[in-house]
Amino acid sequence: MRIVLENNVFYISFVSTVLIVLLLLIRGILGTKIHKMFFTIAWTFILARLIVPLNLIVSVRWPYCVKNLCKSFATISFARFLWIWCAGACVTAAVFVVRYVLCGRMLREALPIQKVPGIDEEMFTFMGIRVYVSDRISSPITFGILHQKVLLPKYYMNLSREQLKYILIHEKVHIDCHDNLNKFLVIVAVCIHWFNPFAWLMYVCYNQDLELACDEKVIRQVGEVGREAYANVLISLASKDIIGEPVYSGFAGNAIRKRIIMIMGYRHTRKWNYGLYAVASVLFIATFAVPGQIEALSGMSSAGAVSGGAISPGAAASAEPDKKEYKAVKVHRILKDDSSGARTYVTVKTVEGVELNIKILLNKKIAVTTGSVLTSYLPEGESWGAGMDTAYDGVVTIPEAVAFEGGQYPVQKIGSYTFYECKKVRKIRIPDTVKEIEAKSFYECEALKKLRLPPGLEVMGVNPFVGCSSLEEFEMPESHMQYQVKDGVLYTDYGRYLKVFPQGSKQKDVVVDSDVVQIANCAFYGAGVQSVTLPDGLARVKSKSFQNCRQLLRVRASRKTRFVSDAFQGAGQAQIIRYESQ
Repeated sequence: MRIVLENNVFYISFVSTVLIVLLLLIRGILGTKIHKMFFTIAWTFILARLIVPLNLIVSVRWPYCVKNLCKSFATISFARFLWIWCAGACVTAAVFVVRYVLCGRMLREALPIQKVPGIDEEMFTFMGIRVYVSDRISSPITFGILHQKVLLPKYYMNLSREQLKYILIHEKVHIDCHDNLNKFLVIVAVCIHWFNPFAWLMYVCYNQDLELACDEKVIRQVGEVGREAYANVLISLASKDIIGEPVYSGFAGNAIRKRIIMIMGYRHTRKWNYGLYAVASVLFIATFAVPGQIEALSGMSSAGAVSGGAISPGAAASAEPDKKEYKAVKVHRILKDDSSGARTYVTVKTVEGVELNIKILLNKKIAVTTGSVLTSYLPEGESWGAGMDTAYDGVVTIPEAVAFEGGQYPVQKIGSYTFYECKKVRKIRIPDTVKEIEAKSFYECEALKKLRLPPGLEVMGVNPFVGCSSLEEFEMPESHMQYQVKDGVLYTDYGRYLKVFPQGSKQKDVVVDSDVVQIANCAFYGAGVQSVTLPDGLARVKSKSFQNCRQLLRVRASRKTRFVSDAFQGAGQAQIIRYESQ
């Protein structure tokens, strides 16, 4: 499970629309049976999905139709519509700002409330609430976001003590629940997703549900006895002329009929309602969850990935989907799904009918051949095994790509132990898609005599051909500069680094090319050479470079050439003969 930043507003809007429709269906079918607190919680989760640009990459196997829908929206080029979106967002925000400023200017004319005979003064500073009076409103409201105040209409002096108590309790609940802040966030979401009619529908429904949830909390405070009296106050103060400001909480201006029905039909929380709260928690995860295969398609490239809860800048997959068509093979059998959803282990059949293990890296959109042990460690009593039948005698063609769940995953790496102890394999065809060969990939392929390396090879681990006793030479296109083959020997770093001397080479007396400055780890492993002359400019011979060269008698080297202490491990007869540098 990983978290990535999302920069495609259309994709976020699509996912949120599905959730909005789902919640509206629940609201329409079970709205009278479920406490309104559930809906406010659910709306808050969807609101977070609309505003917070994060995606939670999960390993759940999503239905194919869901993944296709996600893919269609994830691949929309948001940059093409950026200016149109910005213009719409700015216009929408300007409308709300103008309404708020005009309303605020009008409400700032309100005066502090005066003491009313027979009414306790504490009621007007109820738990720190600042109460004002305005002749511009016809129903009590709470105005503001950070510094909130309750405004009463000018006829408040005609209200009874009981009516004022219910009004102030109602407004206090709005303040405690930060409902005005929630309404402000809904406006932010509408400004971002102004093009989505379902966002506007959420704006209307969320405001209604906030009022209904507030009424529920008031009833729980005043008890069953005060329910009817509270409803009567609501009816008596209902007005069609209430001020039209979006960032406020009104006592009697929002869906009066629904509120009266809910108040009179209110029942204590049923146990199954708590189950719905658990469902809401699952909904919270679902609001951010996307199929792992969509990650690379949805433009999540701007900031990174999260592993274990910490954002790692630049780590998010940002690659565009590979458009190239490959000769892909189908999955023969699924072996294992990784718990993180980042990879899946499968078996494919090569053109020769040989079963070969493949690791599909879903996030990177590539495939890797792999050994038969699928974990990163060895369980007790088990040993490493090849990714294919070790008794097979013949040719193996590694596929270019694997077709899996509607996508193509090019094979770009040959993993360790893929051909471990496949002693009878005579030829292995490596596709041009391969860019990396890991250490011990071809460990002890004793019958392998010649190997063509791919032209796009970029990385190779420590001698992947250890134990390939019959390997005589490598082949590689001359156009490849980083990896070069001279006289069958493999060099890297543009010919400056002797990477692998084929173990089965017939050369006995070897003169290393003058451009070479370093001999790689295990470079001459098991080779039948007897004499090796190193160039004057060679600076270092690395660990186990001549390991198990049992016929090696002498190595001529400059006095400035440095040998790692175990460079001749298993080559007991070898002697170093120094010569003066030129």
